[in-house]
Amino acid sequence: MNQELLDQLPQDEAYSGKQENLINDTSVFYKGMLGMILCLSPGAVIGLVFVKISLDQAKATLDIYHGNPNKFKPESLKKVKNGRTMAYIGLGLFIAEILLLVGYTAR
Repeated sequence: MNQELLDQLPQDEAYSGKQENLINDTSVFYKGMLGMILCLSPGAVIGLVFVKISLDQAKATLDIYHGNPNKFKPESLKKVKNGRTMAYIGLGLFIAEILLLVGYTAR
C-alpha cells in the first residue's frame, strides 16, 4: 500500500510548487501524545493501542516523506517525528509499568 502512495507522488528533485503538510501528521502527533498519557493510567492497554497506531502511521508517513522530501513542510515532518517520539516514550512507560507490576507481585 505504501508503494502505491509513493508512486503517485511527483519524483523530480527540484519540486518548486507549494509545500504541503504530510498525510496524518496531526493524527500521529495526537495519538502519540494520547498513548503516552494513557500508558501511565491503570488502563494502560488502551494507551498501548494508541502507541501502536501512532507508530504504524508514522512509519507510513515517513516513507511518503522520503519519496519526495522537498514537497512537504518541515513543520509537518517535525510534528510526525515528535508524535513518534512520544509514542516510543509511551511504550517505554508501559514496559516499565509491567516490570514494576511483576516485581511487586513477585515479592
